[in-house]
This record gives sequence, C-alpha cells and structure tokens, in this order.
Amino acid sequence: MKKALLSLTSKNKFDRTLLLIYILNIFDYLFTLVLVSSGLFIEANPFLSTDIQGIGGFIFKCGLPLILLSYLHIRLSVSCVKHEKAVKILLYLTLSYYILINAFHIFWLCWSVIMFI
Repeated sequence: MKKALLSLTSKNKFDRTLLLIYILNIFDYLFTLVLVSSGLFIEANPFLSTDIQGIGGFIFKCGLPLILLSYLHIRLSVSCVKHEKAVKILLYLTLSYYILINAFHIFWLCWSVIMFI
C-alpha cells in the first residue's frame, strides 16, 4: 500500500495533499448523506440542499472536485517554483477545512447515536 501511495506522489510533491483532500471530500459527502437521511439534519450548502441524495449531489460533491483536483495536479506539475509557498499554504488551508468539516460530522454522528439509542 505504501509503495502504491509513493508511486502516486512521485511526480508532484503536492499529490499526497491533493489525494487526501479528495478522500476527505468523499467522506464529507458520505457523512452528509448519513446525517441528512437521519432526518435530524439538513444540508447547509444551498447548492445541494435539494438534491444531496440524487445524482446531482453525487456529481457536485464527487465528480466536480475530482475534475478540479486533477486539473490542479496537472497545473502544479508544470508550474514554476516561485509559487510553491503560496500553493502549499492554500492546500494546507483546504486540507484543514476538510479535516474540520469531517470532525464536525463525526461529532454530530456520535451525538446522534448517543442521544437516540
């Protein structure tokens, strides 16, 4: 597994961060589906509030980020070194955002289980 992950990141030093952002994005979508289907929570994103459980929600939450992160990967692999610090800061801010969102989801899932058992 480690060898496969290292081969993914051999071309670009930001690939691990991009992959982790996408994985956290998928977990965000799955946690949101579980919480919304419980009936106790609503989707906070106004673009997805009506179609989170349909194909539109899947495309918006999984397909579009995959396309955007793939494009970012291509752009980063050919970019110059002078933008490296700004890219690193923005990627780590995005990663921190998704970690925080997933932590909130885990908190609310645990709270729901504890309160309604």
